[in-house]
Parts: sequence; structure tokens; C-alpha cells
Amino acid sequence: MIKAYYTATNGAISNQNYLDVISNNMANIQTEGFKKSKAEFSDLLYTNIRGAEGENTDLKAGSGSKINKVDVVFSQGAPYKTGASTDFAIQGEGFFAVQYEDENLYTRGGSFQVTNMDEENYLTYQGGYVLNNEEEPIILKNSDDNMNVGVFVFNNNSDLERAGNNLFRKANEDAEYSLAESSKAMKGYLEASTVEVSEEMVKLLQIQRSFQLNSNVIQTADEIEQTINSLRG
Repeated sequence: MIKAYYTATNGAISNQNYLDVISNNMANIQTEGFKKSKAEFSDLLYTNIRGAEGENTDLKAGSGSKINKVDVVFSQGAPYKTGASTDFAIQGEGFFAVQYEDENLYTRGGSFQVTNMDEENYLTYQGGYVLNNEEEPIILKNSDDNMNVGVFVFNNNSDLERAGNNLFRKANEDAEYSLAESSKAMKGYLEASTVEVSEEMVKLLQIQRSFQLNSNVIQTADEIEQTINSLRG
């Protein structure tokens, strides 16, 4: 019964972690350029089941599962027109670059703002400077300026990790990127989130059922253990 208790507990913990992933996806349904996350599970340690006389058998008992990793699905969302001169959507692969004090971060979100700092009008995103093709902050002289927003492509998107606020950072120093050649920034458009409500709701129902099952196993194992202890007493 102790084995069943810990196996079900591991399952309940995995359900909670999976719920966190889905909750984050659903919280960003309306976030422009957001990329959904996908959890991948792996089995925990298996042990051999011995026969009545202690001999080895071909049967194995698992110890539940856990989330092995959470991947970002970098598929492109549908562009939609806003008409705003500071809104941009990337057609094709790549990311916008945003400069902060400590590092450059990257995003598919293109809802930019014009911010006046040091008597200059900068194109900004969440407090950072949006960079142009030369990886320099974009300074606007008037509303009709060609903003020349840079789009950069990484050799491997797995070199990126979430930095929060719809931004990504380089996960390692060896990450290589270059100015996009085939992709372009479309002015007056934004990219929709790739989260599909129906898909996430199905996953949510599956988690709920799995969590209930694991909870029932934990309760049953605990009741049986109490009964065994009372008989010993």
C-alpha cells in the first residue's frame, strides 16, 4: 500500500505541474505573439516484481510519472489587422529584439509604444528599446518615419527560454542568430496567440479526472494502511 500511496502522490504532483502549464497558456489567449507551452512526461523508476518464493519475474511496477520538460511550440499565429502605426507582426520565422539594461531579449509580440526619453522619441516594448536591422534603438523623428524594425532568426529556437512578459532570452552563450532574409515585419498588424481554447479545455478535463483518480488511490491506500495497523494493534 505504501507503493500505491507514493505512486499516486507522484501522479497528483505531475497533474499540478501540468495544470500550471495549461493555466499559463489559457492566461495568454489574448496576448499578441504568445507561443503556447507543451509538457512532456516521462516514467519514473520501475522495479521488478518478485514471485511468491522470491524468484524474479518479467513483471515490473512503475512509480508514476513526472513532467520531464516543458517545450515552447514556436508555430506562427494568425496575423490580424489593427491599423496602428506602432503595431507589427512577423510574417515568417524570427523575433523582434528588445534592448534592456542588462541584455537583449526577443519577442513575437509587436504591440509597441512611442516613449519620450532624453528628448528623443523611442519605439519601445515593455520598457525596452525596440531594435532596428543594425541592432540599434529605433528613434522616431515624426509619425511617418520608416521604423525599420529588425527581425532576427535563430539557428535553433531551442536556444531560447522564457524570460516572462512574453519575452525570451538566450539560454546559452553559443546561441547563434542573424538578420532574417525571408521574414518581414508587417506594419499595422499583430500576431494572434497560438493557444487554442478548445484544446486546452480538453487537457484541463483530462487533468481533473486524473487528479481525482490519484486522490482516490491515495485515500484508499491510507484507509487500508490504517486498517492493517489497527489489526496489528
